[in-house]
Amino acid sequence: MFTDKEKEVKELIDEHVDKVRNCLGCFKGCLEAFLQGDIARAESIHKGCDDAETDADIVLRKIGDYLYSGAFLPIARKDVYMLTEFVDKIANKAEFVSDVVVYQSPEVPDDYKDALRAIMETISEMFRIFQEAVALFVPYDSLQVEDKLAAMRERISSIGIMESQIDEQEEALMRALFHSDLPLANKLQLERFFRRVTDISDVIEDAADRLYVLVIRERI
Repeated sequence: MFTDKEKEVKELIDEHVDKVRNCLGCFKGCLEAFLQGDIARAESIHKGCDDAETDADIVLRKIGDYLYSGAFLPIARKDVYMLTEFVDKIANKAEFVSDVVVYQSPEVPDDYKDALRAIMETISEMFRIFQEAVALFVPYDSLQVEDKLAAMRERISSIGIMESQIDEQEEALMRALFHSDLPLANKLQLERFFRRVTDISDVIEDAADRLYVLVIRERI
């Protein structure tokens, strides 16, 4: 059965995912303001990214404290904490790239802005679906419900498909970039910047994979 302490952990997991969603949303807003040339607004939103990432870290530590105090069976504690660590990495990545936007202000030519926006939209959708999958996860009881398990698997599978789409978008972006007439230094700076943005999708997929591992082990 699902104990009171484990219910607390589940509520904290949902809260943590929501904090990370806030951080990702801040980064999306920061990036859009930057692409529009509104540096002052980008810097203002960037402060919110820092705050949201800190909020997520606070909840992550609370989850660790509950797990240390004995929530969940020992075999599940590691998986639960690894899941939350991967989720937290999403916030870390988003906050870091917002730093790059504000501190480095890479010059992004208009030719690449729509492609970058499209990638960011896919990343946001990936996380929305991931949050839905996490919301469906209730250890022990709900994992015996086949339709709930099917819904989780469907969402996790969708995340993998979208991550592959981002890989294709990234490849097209890199081809266009390195076939352009931009100076090599600009190309290299933009390459690092674009990859740091797309890295967020990799971590979302990693978090989804950890959720799937947790579900499988609970099922067994």
